Amino acid sequence: MRFDVHTFWLVGAIFAYGSGLLMLIVRREYPEYLSRVLLYVGAGGLALGTGWTILALDQGSGNLFLRITSRSLVALCLSLEYRAVTELKRQPVPIGWVAAPPALAASSCIFFSLIWHNLSAEIFIFRVLLLAMTVLLAQALLRAEDRQRHLVDLLGSVAFLFLAVCVFVVLTQFIRAGAFTEEYDFNRPGTVYLILANILTNGIFFTIFPLMVSERLNREMKTKAMHDSLTGLYNRRAFEEIAAHELSGCARTGLPVSLLLFDLDHFKQINDTFGHAAGDSVLRAAAATFQISLREEEFLCRWGGDEFCALLPHATSEQAQVAAERILHAIRKLNLPLGRKTVKLSVSIGVATDRGDLSDLASLMKLADSALYRAKETGRNRFACAWDPPPAKQKFLRKHPQAVTHFAIEEAGRQSQGTLPTRRPD
Repeated sequence: MRFDVHTFWLVGAIFAYGSGLLMLIVRREYPEYLSRVLLYVGAGGLALGTGWTILALDQGSGNLFLRITSRSLVALCLSLEYRAVTELKRQPVPIGWVAAPPALAASSCIFFSLIWHNLSAEIFIFRVLLLAMTVLLAQALLRAEDRQRHLVDLLGSVAFLFLAVCVFVVLTQFIRAGAFTEEYDFNRPGTVYLILANILTNGIFFTIFPLMVSERLNREMKTKAMHDSLTGLYNRRAFEEIAAHELSGCARTGLPVSLLLFDLDHFKQINDTFGHAAGDSVLRAAAATFQISLREEEFLCRWGGDEFCALLPHATSEQAQVAAERILHAIRKLNLPLGRKTVKLSVSIGVATDRGDLSDLASLMKLADSALYRAKETGRNRFACAWDPPPAKQKFLRKHPQAVTHFAIEEAGRQSQGTLPTRRPD
């Protein structure tokens, strides 16, 4: 058996076929968008395997149809890989863009075969296209997701950058030669090394791509476990974990942490009048409004039903009040069309601040809950603070500001003993 460039193409084709078929088989076990990504890579592997098989079996026959087909399939593989990577990064290119590289490869092949009979120039143009696609793939793999880069993505990017360097070196050899001969020797050392680099790069990519997909699947499952399915906000379990971490840091550093506890006024009436589907749409719209009213570093949670809470790290009670007023203003501006009517929403908010005196989320939640009760009792569509003293104590607390926290803790204690009402109005 002669061990030449055609043998390398055949070995690469076998690996590409195997990888492509494996992607197509396992894609059914993945969620929709990951399944679609695996479909692109699997189809790319089959296209690459077919293209390399044609090159391996062509044996320099000069058949125009085989050349056009092989060039187009190799270019199609690269464009499908690029589409897969960009969709994996949640930044997909238009699907029509996938057809551009194979169309360009086929056009150049026809031009240099029928109009300007020069095989070397045709191969040069094809390698320029190969260089552009590998650089695009490396760049796409380097893009950060959620402000972080994954190790497997970096490995794939390095592999395509390696291939791009190899293509660039071969192209510079073309240019230094100063002329394009009508024929081309595929067994020259530079070409053999480039084919080996191509096989190695695609081998690395097809090997690590399932790891990229699995990493996204794990992240997606973790996200679903931490977020409410209706609103996309943190769920109660995730919020409790975040709050425990923040309150622990507050106890160590002495920095404040504030909590907003709020629910929609008369939400039960909306549910009863318009139905639960309309109620769900109201909750989603309200959650989105709450989210944009808070800062990026603040944590918003759907606590249950129409009740939400937000944790504001390092926020004083005054800053928490500003945030509460911002939420009230945003909700007042919200008009929701339900059936033939337009519904205006309002929200009541309880504000509580931990200055390092409270031990856990439950204690802070009791303070916020008592404040939310007062906001409901005094007319709704407003906020109240857990540490707001009755008029008789205001003068004393102005002279002794350090007693404010102790007053709030005493109030939480009275609630836990049943001296404050525990059931809030709707």
